[in-house]
Amino acid sequence: MPIALAAVLDTAAAGPLRQTLRTAIDGGQPIHLDASGVERIGQACLQVLAAGEAAAEAADIDFTIVGASPAFADMATLAALDTLLAA
Repeated sequence: MPIALAAVLDTAAAGPLRQTLRTAIDGGQPIHLDASGVERIGQACLQVLAAGEAAAEAADIDFTIVGASPAFADMATLAALDTLLAA
């Protein structure tokens, strides 16, 4: 079951997002994030997602982001982190 990302992923959301990803990685289960409800995302959360993807890869855990909203996709592309969009 995918983990739904918050609608607003600003700097204040980066810490809780990091903790959610850390817990999921420590659990060793595949990580599937639903980005369909994201209305706004900032650089801090994009960096947390990129770091989470790298940590999951290092731990040999599947990491996917599905249903990227236009806002999510646009910001990921603008930040040159559009690799997060690849399934």
